[in-house]
Amino acid sequence: MIPEKELEELLQSRLQGSISPTQIQSLLLDIRRLGNEWEEVNVAHKEMGYSMSVNCPDICWLADQVYQGESIRMFRKKKVQ
Repeated sequence: MIPEKELEELLQSRLQGSISPTQIQSLLLDIRRLGNEWEEVNVAHKEMGYSMSVNCPDICWLADQVYQGESIRMFRKKKVQ
């Protein structure tokens, strides 16, 4: 979701001096684990119930955003097995 290098640089710049480098690495591991709990879903996926259509921007916010050129990525929490 978020490039790991950018996240590491952000944490280091914001937290430097507040917590140790070891704690920053621990935070990165925790965040990475959180990211592994989610999966990207295609908006045309059958579980969405309907197919995404750019023909309905007047009634559908999501379609309107796509129609306007926005890039949309959807995620859902992975199913526990």
